[in-house]
Amino acid sequence: MAVKCQFDRSIDEVWALLCDPDFRVERSIALGELSAECDVEEDGEQVTVKMSREVVRELPSVLARVFNGPQSLVFIETWQPKGDGWEGKMSIEIKKQPVQLGATMSLLPTASGCEYVVSHHCKAKIPLVGGKVEKFVLSQTDDGALDELNYLKAKLTA
Repeated sequence: MAVKCQFDRSIDEVWALLCDPDFRVERSIALGELSAECDVEEDGEQVTVKMSREVVRELPSVLARVFNGPQSLVFIETWQPKGDGWEGKMSIEIKKQPVQLGATMSLLPTASGCEYVVSHHCKAKIPLVGGKVEKFVLSQTDDGALDELNYLKAKLTA
């Protein structure tokens, strides 16, 4: 399932905030994360965003045994131009956990602004409960992405 968000602002305005490390840290802390660090690098036309975040999630009992305490996450996004917009890939490492998480993203112009789309995928290497873990992680990741996009939208209209 893809998470989509329409912006009634120009792609340049949205892209500027997505590439602002201070905004990304502010957003993470505002959304309840314990800590966040961000670095943005440009190399020719490619943009790489690296974030480290520490989060706490309410977990179902079956998963609390697997994912206890705060989780340390490392996000690496790589973006390239696509037409008048951008497309990218993301890897998300949940430190010390047997889960692989990633995504594809796009930020493309529309008639009234632009649209951000992200599609997450997850693989949990955990016997018996791997499928439950994957569903839970994807649900949490999609919900988090929507919260982040709504925060971005609110920031643009403030």
